[in-house]
Amino acid sequence: MTIVLYTVAIAPCAALMQIEILVNPSSGRGMGPERSARIAELLSARGHTVGVQTGRNRNDAIDWTTHACRVADRLVIVGGDGSLNAVINGLPKDAPPIALSPLGTANMLAHELGISKRPEDTVTLVERGQRQALDLPTVSYLSERTRRQRRAFLCLGFGYDGELMRMMHAQRSGPIHKAQYLKMIGEVLRKWQPQPQRIIADGKDCGEYIYGLISGVSIYGSPLVKLGPCSLDDGAWELFLFRDINLLRGGLMAIAAAGGQLEKLPDVQRLQVRHVRIEGAQNSPLQIDGDYVGTTPLEFQVDGLQAPLLVARP
Repeated sequence: MTIVLYTVAIAPCAALMQIEILVNPSSGRGMGPERSARIAELLSARGHTVGVQTGRNRNDAIDWTTHACRVADRLVIVGGDGSLNAVINGLPKDAPPIALSPLGTANMLAHELGISKRPEDTVTLVERGQRQALDLPTVSYLSERTRRQRRAFLCLGFGYDGELMRMMHAQRSGPIHKAQYLKMIGEVLRKWQPQPQRIIADGKDCGEYIYGLISGVSIYGSPLVKLGPCSLDDGAWELFLFRDINLLRGGLMAIAAAGGQLEKLPDVQRLQVRHVRIEGAQNSPLQIDGDYVGTTPLEFQVDGLQAPLLVARP
């Protein structure tokens, strides 16, 4: 864990702030430290007091969040969706606003909200960004025979989705390239053994499905894959359930999603949900915000906690 302080003031602005930056040194093929240093330099030149910390793992990020939320007026995250997930799992209810400088593989939230990678735009977010509340549901699941909990901000998926991330996790030895995902998609569809899961959504028994997504955003994996309209702060997420998936059907689903017509496919069910239970005779792999975390049975609950994310003013 490395901490750097920037305190040089060259051109003070009207409202000076204490700003804490967390950088993932692995994100962006190692570009994180350079970008965070540039953001810190620009903020310091405007009179702000800036601290920069390198978070080398998930625990570093959670510990940093606990401390930074006590002292900072603004938080800045230089990293990908995984870095942001770690941070939101350390957020208190009264957390300061968060500016994201996207530097990951997918950067799904940045695509959803049009968040720029430019350091100059990050500075603008810090000083003049508009707060966008982001629902942070709790997910309870099984990991190594132990019940665990994690907050989510993007999506979770069981079945095919979870198996894809499980295989990526098993083979990962460094930064992930998008081409690796594309190569793995067909391999998982050929080898994956589905385990039907029973879905109880807000008290309603939806039946058994082999694959499902619960999403808080309108895209999935890429801006080209559109799940449909989705509010970030309405206290509910969108549940998509699929009775079957194979190479042919997976291609049809991708085409339908590109046109925003996924829910119109036969045997695809979409529901707005606040509470979901998923369990089956055999456990099914699970991913949360793009990370393989364990398996079903799981319980999903939108319980009121929100993150104050900074977005560009219209």
